[in-house]
Formats: sequence, C-alpha cells, structure tokens
Amino acid sequence: MELTGTPLWAAIALSVIVIFYGFWSIAEIPADNWAAVGKKRRHWVILMALFGPLAVLLFFGTLRQQLRHPERYEVVDGVAPADR
Repeated sequence: MELTGTPLWAAIALSVIVIFYGFWSIAEIPADNWAAVGKKRRHWVILMALFGPLAVLLFFGTLRQQLRHPERYEVVDGVAPADR
C-alpha cells in the first residue's frame, strides 16, 4: 500500500496537530516551574520542531508531569514523600 494522496495528507495534518499541541503544552507551564527544574523551554520547542510528534511523546512521558506537579517530585532526605 502506497502512502500517497489523502492518507499522506491526513498523516501530515495529524502530525502538525500533535506538534502544535506540544507547543501549547510547553507554553501553558509557568516559567517558574521550568526554572525550578533547571530545564529550558527553548530546548523543548527546538526538539519538537526538529523531531515532531516523537519529541512531543518524549516530553509528555518524561518532563510534563514534573513541571505541572512539582510538589510530587520533591525529595526530602533522599526519599520522596510519596515513597514514605
């Protein structure tokens, strides 16, 4: 099966939607949270622009929850409160 015509354009449109959702997700997180974790928005935007939906998946799987809920990732005496 060749990926031409409508299926190709549908795949491209879906990829663009996923990438823009990733950009929006990065933009909605306050700058203070990024500084607290020691990460930079610019790096993730560039990563998403270059690698597309794969980078969005990486962001959602690794860093997004830590930025949205930093209190869950606090470590006191080497152990997170959730693990006590």
